[in-house]
Amino acid sequence: MDKQVKEKMRIALLFALNAGFMDGFSFFHFDDRFIGAQSGNLIQAGINVAQGNFPRFWNFVIPMIFFVLGVMTRGFYSHYLMKRHRFDATYLLLIQWLGVTTFAIAYGLGLQLPVSVYVGLFSFFMAIQYDAFTKVHGRAYGSIFMTGNMKSMSANLAQYFLTKDQEKLRSAGIYVLLIGIFFLGAIIATLAGNWFGSWTMLGSTILIGAAYLIMRFEV
Repeated sequence: MDKQVKEKMRIALLFALNAGFMDGFSFFHFDDRFIGAQSGNLIQAGINVAQGNFPRFWNFVIPMIFFVLGVMTRGFYSHYLMKRHRFDATYLLLIQWLGVTTFAIAYGLGLQLPVSVYVGLFSFFMAIQYDAFTKVHGRAYGSIFMTGNMKSMSANLAQYFLTKDQEKLRSAGIYVLLIGIFFLGAIIATLAGNWFGSWTMLGSTILIGAAYLIMRFEV
């Protein structure tokens, strides 16, 4: 049952909405850095190396380092829980929720930390989500990156046209919905940033909290 709840569409949609929300906010408010889309940070790091701007290069490398540490932490903690025969996703989601909430409040209150550290901390907790939630209705998907989802959408759509298999069309529809909700998250974050400023990231805690409550109490 835990696995069934973990792969529910509503969980995937909340994660996609949150991913678009966090990256939409971070790009404009954290000086072109990304919380989830590490390939964007990698490109920016390469551009700054080419331009000889090494101080700014580190602005993009730091979030990537935190992201790697987040994936590793998820691996270590999952191993610890599985050895005790305990389902790991709910606990990991709680860690993400508490972590994002803590630093969203700290940022809103104006706690003076380097911007790259804030982005890195949020990336750390996003990595936990990305590595712990990988399927929706039995289909592989990316909860914070959309490139893979676009590929899967296109592949399933092509297969539908070739075979007229309705299951391929349903799969393509799921990926279209995930991509669309991610896009909506970026729009909401940009608009909300104009209204709520540094408190905008609390919107992410609401979305993650909703996913956690579904995971924790839905049967």
